[in-house]
Amino acid sequence: QPTMTDYNHIIEEEHQRGLKVAVSLKSTSYLLPHERSLYESGQIQNITHSGSSAIWLSALSGEHVPGYTYVYRPMGDREVCYLVEHNQLPDTQPYQAIIEGQVGRCYATKYLTGKKWTDTHPTTVVEFMCPIELIETLKNIQIKVEDGALSMGLGNKAGGGLPMFNTSLAEAKTTYRIV
Repeated sequence: QPTMTDYNHIIEEEHQRGLKVAVSLKSTSYLLPHERSLYESGQIQNITHSGSSAIWLSALSGEHVPGYTYVYRPMGDREVCYLVEHNQLPDTQPYQAIIEGQVGRCYATKYLTGKKWTDTHPTTVVEFMCPIELIETLKNIQIKVEDGALSMGLGNKAGGGLPMFNTSLAEAKTTYRIV
């Protein structure tokens, strides 16, 4: 079973490998406004490989901050745009999973690579830096193991923790970034 250090290493290796083989973007006009802004500011980097059917942008995971943990969510364009505009997750999915740690990021990325599927058509992985006590509370409400990752459902058919999560976002206790 891989350790967190192993997952950190895997993510960093994949990112560096992506940078080495990336083809240049001829134009950024087809990126969503928030993607273009992040790309042009260097907060995310192009890792699109030759022959890719989509633009791939990526950033390394955040550094450890005491008292906080990272959770990841694969999201479609509409959900990401809502998050960017309102600093809230929309109440649109019955499960609405967030997945903890670097193993969670690896799991979330499977939805972008086609190894996992959902009808929300994820295009983006979002990293949330959350207070540990929030995530522990959400775990106590509802948690399941998926491919070795700890998944908490925020939606009404899961734990129903979305209002608590959105309050933490609104109070800036939880922050996010696109990775």
